Amino acid sequence: MTMNVILCVLLLAGGFMIGMPQSVDNIGGGQLIGSVKVQVAEVLDGYPAKNADIQVGDVIISVDGQAIKSGEELQKYLTTKENQSVAIQIIRGEVALGKNVVVIKKDNLTGLGVAIIDVGIVRYPWYLALLEGVRATWAWLVAIIFAVGGLIGQLFGGAKVGLEFAGPVGIAVMTGQAAKLGWIYVLQFTALLSLNLAIINILPFPALDGGRILFLGIEKLRGRAVDSKLENLFHNIGFVLLMVLILAITYSDIVKYGAKIVGVAKRSVGL
Repeated sequence: MTMNVILCVLLLAGGFMIGMPQSVDNIGGGQLIGSVKVQVAEVLDGYPAKNADIQVGDVIISVDGQAIKSGEELQKYLTTKENQSVAIQIIRGEVALGKNVVVIKKDNLTGLGVAIIDVGIVRYPWYLALLEGVRATWAWLVAIIFAVGGLIGQLFGGAKVGLEFAGPVGIAVMTGQAAKLGWIYVLQFTALLSLNLAIINILPFPALDGGRILFLGIEKLRGRAVDSKLENLFHNIGFVLLMVLILAITYSDIVKYGAKIVGVAKRSVGL
């Protein structure tokens, strides 16, 4: 677990030294910022942007032919277009798209029904990059712990689980998607995977490091060692259950991403 966390810190610190995409809203000092873009962070249900198929991650380039350089600039323009349709140019991945969206006023706010952030390539000197790597790792760590805790609570509470799992196939597909955005996104994705592995490995489940720690805790409370045959049995059962889970998730990944996998295979052989 410790090495996974350290790897995450080092990867993020290296990325911050080279330059990584980051929100520049309310950012501190001491860094260099370049290539600022206005990006969609959230699309609200029941608003025109949702109906126009604007998606999270879309980059807004211009509105009615007017270049947009910041979220503040976009908001100022939209306040003058209440109840009117505006032509929005966006970039989604590597594809340029045009959307016509009606500007509405709701809850004293005039807009399209999206939350936007200014995202830029942020580069830090090495000493600040290391600090930012630690801060980002801690923020991710807390978020993952809360997410896993919520998932476990939903499982035992009988509620529908809203999170999705991904196995080796799904991770490979997502890595390919990150690679299309640029190698720096692959670095971020790798750091996130490393941190996820750290959290999963520390869970008190047989066959994981957390399971071993659990038995050590039991031995401490009992004042004597747990029977080795019993402990090995629990770890073996846990290992089998983990393999079954991996197979189930892999099957789900193949069903979900099968078409993409076939497409990549055909392109690789020139079909």
